[in-house]
Amino acid sequence: MSTAASEPVPYRVAYSEQVRQRLLALADVARERGDGETFLAALKEFHRRLCLYPQFGEPLIDLKQESGQVWIGIVRPLAMRYGVFDERRVVMVAALPVLLPKSDPQQSE
Repeated sequence: MSTAASEPVPYRVAYSEQVRQRLLALADVARERGDGETFLAALKEFHRRLCLYPQFGEPLIDLKQESGQVWIGIVRPLAMRYGVFDERRVVMVAALPVLLPKSDPQQSE
């Protein structure tokens, strides 16, 4: 058995143009408030998870037109809603992402 056969097939992730523009704007906001690097790391991790295991978040609703679910995922400071279509191995991010408030390290201690 080859190792390629045992590796999972990644999901194809599609971002709407509005989402892409919003992510650029949120990156600017994050940079201005001092957590631009954290935002970029969160965005990269979010994309990695969406490709490998998009069910890492919380399911919100089952879709009726096509077999799929809408999920919400959080990788601080970023929150996104997205549709997962397991049969096609596709994730669609169409809802505008949200930049969460900057976390205060002193509050978590």
